Amino acid sequence: MIKATVTVMPKSTVLDPQGEAVCKAIHALGMGCVETVRIGKSIKLEIEGTNIEKTKSRLHEIGDSLLSNPVIEDYHIELELVSQSQ
Repeated sequence: MIKATVTVMPKSTVLDPQGEAVCKAIHALGMGCVETVRIGKSIKLEIEGTNIEKTKSRLHEIGDSLLSNPVIEDYHIELELVSQSQ
């Protein structure tokens, strides 16, 4: 089995109003040391099989067509091969 995490974040050139609002709220709590906040999403998948390269290729298809908006978001994929007993 393969466990995958797809992390989707707004591109660095795209405004992130939610991240800015959270950053301002953090500052209001007296933690001015936080300079920036970017808000994204994390999608975790469990996938049958052990072929990491094939799985990564398929996840890129899913990431491009379903999990992200390529115009305004970037994503990266982390894969972990795990035994069935975990």
